[in-house]
Amino acid sequence: MLHKVVPILPANNIRATIDFYETKLGFTGVNLGNYAIVKSGFAEIHFFLITDKNKMHPASCFIYTDNVEDLFTVFAGKDLLYPTSEMGSMKFSNKEFTIKDNNGNIIRFGQQR
Repeated sequence: MLHKVVPILPANNIRATIDFYETKLGFTGVNLGNYAIVKSGFAEIHFFLITDKNKMHPASCFIYTDNVEDLFTVFAGKDLLYPTSEMGSMKFSNKEFTIKDNNGNIIRFGQQR
């Protein structure tokens, strides 16, 4: 019955968010005014505009990948890793790492056990 889950994260600038995900992470984006959709393969993230900086509360999401080590190498080469340049093991994945986007949202990438 359930088909797909898509996180909807806050953004303080829709155009800058699409640019970040396209140029830094290799996603493709669609600007819908106060809303954006970015996609890469089966991964899809939606963003809604927050114009009041006092109401901006960054969020997070987890993206599973089939080759976390290669993705880690690519993003490390672009200086995107947050908070450190190490990959760790967690409860939900064999290996994972995080980045912080231009809005302060935390995006975790991991490989299933």
